[in-house]
Amino acid sequence: MDTLWIYSGVGFVFLIMMIVGIISYRQQKGLTSFYVAGRESRWYLITASLFASGISGATFLGIMAWFYEFGTGTMWIPVGIAWSYFVLCFLIGPKLRRFGQLTVSDYLAERFDSPLLRPVFSVIVSVWMVILLGSLYVQGGLLFTELFGLSYVASTIVTVLIVVIFTVFGGMIIILNTDFAGMFILIAALVITMPFLINAADGWGNVTTEILSESPDYFTSTGELSILMAFSWFFIWLFGYLGNPGYLTRFYAAVNTREIIKAGIGIALLYLPVMLLFFISAIYGRYLFSDIYDPEMLWITYTFEYAPPIVIGMAMAGMFMAVMTSATSWLLAGASSLGRDIYQKIINRDVSEKRMLKITKLIVLLLAALSVPIGIARPAYILELMNLAYLIAGSGGGLIILMSMFYRGMTRQGAWAGIISATVMAITGTILQYAGILTEEIDPMIPTVLATFVIVIIVSKLGEPNEKMVAVYDKMLRKPDPDQDNKQVS
Repeated sequence: MDTLWIYSGVGFVFLIMMIVGIISYRQQKGLTSFYVAGRESRWYLITASLFASGISGATFLGIMAWFYEFGTGTMWIPVGIAWSYFVLCFLIGPKLRRFGQLTVSDYLAERFDSPLLRPVFSVIVSVWMVILLGSLYVQGGLLFTELFGLSYVASTIVTVLIVVIFTVFGGMIIILNTDFAGMFILIAALVITMPFLINAADGWGNVTTEILSESPDYFTSTGELSILMAFSWFFIWLFGYLGNPGYLTRFYAAVNTREIIKAGIGIALLYLPVMLLFFISAIYGRYLFSDIYDPEMLWITYTFEYAPPIVIGMAMAGMFMAVMTSATSWLLAGASSLGRDIYQKIINRDVSEKRMLKITKLIVLLLAALSVPIGIARPAYILELMNLAYLIAGSGGGLIILMSMFYRGMTRQGAWAGIISATVMAITGTILQYAGILTEEIDPMIPTVLATFVIVIIVSKLGEPNEKMVAVYDKMLRKPDPDQDNKQVS
């Protein structure tokens, strides 16, 4: 009977997903619709999409595990993400929307008058996007293994298939709509399990006393982390989000720039309070499961232990919604970048819109397949995989994009030097750290970002931007009628 109630809870949430998916599929009208939802998205859809993708299964599993192990120091991750939302919605997003393209590579190629930036940046994006997707497959694999008793490999494959189906059939429209539904479902998944967890403990005072007796630094500003490592995590996730096309392309989908500003206000009011609830849940979880074998299974473990069967089913499905919202958006971002910036711009400039849509969907399948081995192998903890991906994305993408919008004198050579040096330093630093040559007390992120910033400035000072680069920069500064629906795609 318990199993029946669990499956009923799962089925209820999956039914909502299917209804939203079918409605979204019927709304799709072409390539622009598939890539950027026809540029008709309102602020509440963008807010929900940023929130749902930002939470993802990584919060239920990975960040909960690090809250469990490192305490308050882990909060530097959501604080970094919160700052990234501020920069994205108030500083970067409106300028991208005003620019009116389809991909981030489009923007960089135009900003620096360098067509070669399109394929190069697309390939770099695809590499770390595969790593991110692999981490998401780990999340789905762990969930379905616990929920249905499938083998981990089978669970991972099921996750991939569901993600691919939703991405291929709906594109950005289905992503925004399922994220909107997913926001409410995943918040409910967290909130409805908390009372059972709190009720099982002996009160807040006993919980904190017990934890402090084992880990005196657990509730300090950096928790069990060093100051340098805490700051490293802050900058990894701050710049990582700035360089992730999965988030940036949301702004191309907005009706106008005002909707992006509204989305920024919405996400600011929502994100950190929810993350605080996750932290409180992890505190109680540490008290009740002090010797858990795998900290990444904490949320799943205490939900199965204390919640009623129907709640378990709905909560687990809610967590999968969190996994899917991130996976679909990141998969679409990688596929649209490769499809448009390499196939359409280099291989076949005269490709029809219908064929371009098919090519993009085939690339979705390719990227999904390439990331499967990472998901199955599970070579590291979820957040370790994501830290690696965001290290490359942040230093080689996020910083360059941010500087390109606020440094008028940045040149083509400066952009190239920044992207190449950041990518090389990020990968080399990570390899040396894993080899034990570099200390683990500081992540490669901080020195990589600082060095990249200096390199971009120095190289740009050696030359001058041409007239086209300056014109593109100035175009982003102009503020057209906020109700103007800029539909152009170049």
